[in-house]
Amino acid sequence: MKANIFSAFKKIWNMKILLFFMTAVILIAGISGCKGKSEQAQSNSHLLVTSADIEKNMGKWVVLDCRDKESYNDGHIPGAISLGARCHVLIRDTEKIIPIVGKMKSDYDFEPIRQAIEDGKLDKKTLIASLAMRPVEYLEKLFAHAGITHDKTVVVYSDRKDILPGYHAVPFFTLEYLGHKDVRILDGGFDAWVAEGKSVEQKESKLPPSDFKAKVIGSKLVTTDEAAKIAKGEVKDVQLVDARLIDEYLGKAVSPPGHFLAKAVTHSGRIPNTVLNVPHFLQFADMKTLKLKPIEKLDKMYLPLDKNKKTVLYCYIANRISFSYFVLRLLGFKEPAIYHDSWIVYGNDDSLPRVSGPR
Repeated sequence: MKANIFSAFKKIWNMKILLFFMTAVILIAGISGCKGKSEQAQSNSHLLVTSADIEKNMGKWVVLDCRDKESYNDGHIPGAISLGARCHVLIRDTEKIIPIVGKMKSDYDFEPIRQAIEDGKLDKKTLIASLAMRPVEYLEKLFAHAGITHDKTVVVYSDRKDILPGYHAVPFFTLEYLGHKDVRILDGGFDAWVAEGKSVEQKESKLPPSDFKAKVIGSKLVTTDEAAKIAKGEVKDVQLVDARLIDEYLGKAVSPPGHFLAKAVTHSGRIPNTVLNVPHFLQFADMKTLKLKPIEKLDKMYLPLDKNKKTVLYCYIANRISFSYFVLRLLGFKEPAIYHDSWIVYGNDDSLPRVSGPR
């Protein structure tokens, strides 16, 4: 009788211990899950500034006008500095093609490049080299001459000619790649500033030259060799995102409609193991103001992704992905990166795998 009572008591005690441990596991998992969701929800909303933010911080922030010099001279945000030309043009090694296509009328004159490609004067190798990011040493001198320092917030802005194709975010990415820890973008750019009735000036503003030195974060740039490994499944825990138009993603088009480099790529399609297609322009709230959608809506666009994993972006010639990179930073992604060679290099390499059609 006593043995039976003892045996029953032992069973009850073991069940209590088991129940205790199961409850503990569930609680720990719940806490970890909540923590994960909390981390996922954290954003960097301070990276997107308003006109009012700039007014409050005039004299404290460095405001960088990334339009062409003519537009800057016609009127700019008071105190804003200029690099002397469109920022994204200066950041790329475009001088390589000038001996072939001649000096262009303006930063927006792409016709000589298109014509040189059609006439066979500009070969793909030279063209691709001209689209590469300039050497770090050159970029150091460029930003040092402009007076950029690591200890001051830099706010970049442009106008709709640059915002729509994503050019305005190229200097944002570049400065972060060079190790600057506080770069921001003016929502809606110069057009928003003017629409809000803010004052403009024509007097050129300059900062004393600095000793800007890069603190390069190499993981922000992905090479074609690395992209190929992702495509072949040799690299795990990396999320590959296509920022091109849906027709480019599906392989129905090689480039955006009417692109001046439309005939510069051989193959259409996308990189295998691409997990998501988010065309960059869908991130604008509307095409009139070109302001960004609210963070909650942007978050939903990237909902399938894990913000804690490395996320690599690609497009056609690495302009649109600079903008998408900014959005990922805004949303709190821990390790966004760009495949700078993008489709203009990948789509010209016969040895690399490609896929087309729906996923």
